[in-house]
Amino acid sequence: MKKKDIILLWTLSLVLWLAIMPLRGYHFQWGVIPHSIAFAILTWWALKRYEPRAGLWRPLIPILAPWLFELVARCFISDNLYSLPITVMPLWAVISTALFYRYRKIWLLLLCAVLWLFGVTEGFKQWFEWVGFGDKPTLTVNLADYEVADSTGSFKLSQIDSEYLVLDVWYSRCGVCLKEMPKIEALRNEYKDSKKVEVISLFAALIEGETINDGYRIMKDLGCSVPVYSIGKDSPILKECDIDSYPRILILDKDRKVIFNGSLEFAKRKLKSIGT
Repeated sequence: MKKKDIILLWTLSLVLWLAIMPLRGYHFQWGVIPHSIAFAILTWWALKRYEPRAGLWRPLIPILAPWLFELVARCFISDNLYSLPITVMPLWAVISTALFYRYRKIWLLLLCAVLWLFGVTEGFKQWFEWVGFGDKPTLTVNLADYEVADSTGSFKLSQIDSEYLVLDVWYSRCGVCLKEMPKIEALRNEYKDSKKVEVISLFAALIEGETINDGYRIMKDLGCSVPVYSIGKDSPILKECDIDSYPRILILDKDRKVIFNGSLEFAKRKLKSIGT
């Protein structure tokens, strides 16, 4: 390969990388899927053009350059492992395309495609849950004697009568929290006839001057009827459960021990697994 060919591939790769990157800000798949498809096409074109005289891997180096840079930046510079699959899945698309180009085996293509599909769906969810909540305490934390408040005053979590208690912990300036409220409403409606599960909204008054009334107002504006309770920014619940990001779902058993500490989607799975 000549120098101009390497520069051409590197330029095309960089342009595609930069052009599609803004889509990531809207939705994970909106960035990863077009990136993967675009780079798979670029890889196939580059190999058909240069592989006969340059070999398999030399054309891949300039194509992979932006992704390798991003991978190093995420792992060692920004330490942003949370969104690592955004980098890994297009990389996998390039490598899969190269492998299929070389060996032309349908089973290999299918295997690579299945792994990619798993990565952009369930694998990504599992990764988010592990990185975001994998080190959060469960089973060793008992919240029975910790207090929450409503319009009538403060009381202990042990006083709420249900076998399992689901707490949606949120705060007023969390856009993701507000966006998930209809899903919390749907979860409560799902268990409204059950005596085993109680779903409540736990408003964390983190902003100076906020009260339970702010939580009521926000929920009313959103059209949600989930019961609202509140805790202050100094609540031991936040410390004991290591709540440093929002929204956060806690599931407590009948003794008010924490049996789940994580995201809404995996909380639903937990509720199904315990037979509620």
